[in-house]
Amino acid sequence: MSFSVRGLPEYHKGMLIVGLQPSMGRFWPGADPGVIAASFDTPAISAMVGLSRRGMIKRVIPLSSASPGDGLVPVLASSAATIADSEARYGGGGARVAAALGATASQKRSKDANAGVCIVELDSEGDEHRLRDELANDPDVTFAARVPVRYASVRRPRRSKVTGATPTAIPPAGDMWNLARIGWSEARGLPDFKDATKIKVAVLDTGIDEQHPDLVGRIAGYVHTYAGVSAPSGPEDVIGHGTHVAGTICANFDNVFGVRGIASCALLAWKIFDDEPDLLRVLLGPDEYVYYVDPVMYRRALSECLDAKVDVVNLSIGGPGEPDPQERQLFDLLVADGVTVVAAMGNERSLGSPISYPAAIPGVIGVGATTINDRVADFSNRGGHISIAAPGVGIWSTLPTYPGQTGFVAATRPDGTSIPGAPKSRDTNYASWQGTSMASPHVAAAAALVLANKGRMPGGDVRTALMNSADPVPGMGGAAFHPDYGAGRLNLVKLLG
Repeated sequence: MSFSVRGLPEYHKGMLIVGLQPSMGRFWPGADPGVIAASFDTPAISAMVGLSRRGMIKRVIPLSSASPGDGLVPVLASSAATIADSEARYGGGGARVAAALGATASQKRSKDANAGVCIVELDSEGDEHRLRDELANDPDVTFAARVPVRYASVRRPRRSKVTGATPTAIPPAGDMWNLARIGWSEARGLPDFKDATKIKVAVLDTGIDEQHPDLVGRIAGYVHTYAGVSAPSGPEDVIGHGTHVAGTICANFDNVFGVRGIASCALLAWKIFDDEPDLLRVLLGPDEYVYYVDPVMYRRALSECLDAKVDVVNLSIGGPGEPDPQERQLFDLLVADGVTVVAAMGNERSLGSPISYPAAIPGVIGVGATTINDRVADFSNRGGHISIAAPGVGIWSTLPTYPGQTGFVAATRPDGTSIPGAPKSRDTNYASWQGTSMASPHVAAAAALVLANKGRMPGGDVRTALMNSADPVPGMGGAAFHPDYGAGRLNLVKLLG
């Protein structure tokens, strides 16, 4: 990873995202991939093939979900002869790269929002700068950019005093302070109140425990594996973050234990974190292994949200690296399609509230976190792009019913290299967490209720409704807008009344 002066990870080292613009005279639907690959005669593409032949490129992964394979083999090769032709022309790894690039280019006419784009993973951290400059001057390359790091916007959760928290270890469902503060019960008692059973809410996160007793029957779909992703990604929510977020949105509330979700929506979950932790070198303190958003899984999930025609997307993730052209385009497409996109503002207030994306992407509803006293949480980022605030401290919600961890302490081998050491275990079943990650799903669920009760409307109109109905809090000093709170703290009664 690379780091900003504040120690926050910004961009993945040794990784580029590349958009290809094939010549219409050379590429056509159904074209032989060997012919397509052999057409890449431009200096920059030849340089990529050359790097691969020297073992400097690990893989090229077409982002299109229509591209099978894992980027390590000619992904669209239809015969041994095609592979042999590519091997003869480029040799070894060069054939794999040429064929993967050919597959990427051949997808350009697909309706897939990721068509024509690929992730290039290099073996050496540093070659991405030189390769990016070369690709930027290639007429067949629409863009070549570094890949920003995205991670969960949750404060480091600590295990509760009750090991492996159980339903009896938390307050009764009716005593949840966050629901009382936003007027949840009163809103549901409004005349003609409609629940959000027909509203599709997407949660792009660490996964979800489909068998959790408070989530059974709430999950309309779950995607956790993607073609081309080599890192392990099973159905388990190892970290627990996604399950916690989902519980705030739609946990069952017709029982006497556990927690209550805000809306009975149709929840669609996409796992965008793989199960392989990355080394984080900390400027002040011990190194550790943490989990980051997988760039391929993330962009595939955003594209699939378009295909699934979701109504609301919750993203309790962030990072200071500016979006690459493809990430920005995917959000532009979602916003243009009328989707309400909600994202956490980030938890780096002590570091000066650096701008965090995707919350700062135009059209996205940025959400800050407040305390039980309606004060801004001491970690919640501020900024002119914030829309609204919601409870984000001491939020009880669901966690996977099986063990897991949020990361590992870094250990050192005898040769001086780092490996994951002791796990940073999390609770099971339920726990209280804090972060703008916990505030964001309050607003995503509220958006679903707006659509159910006020009728379908574009995400921009939902944002306006949320802001116009927010409660001004004392910290705003009487202002209509404040960089800590946006328009104020979420109020469901005023929003739906």
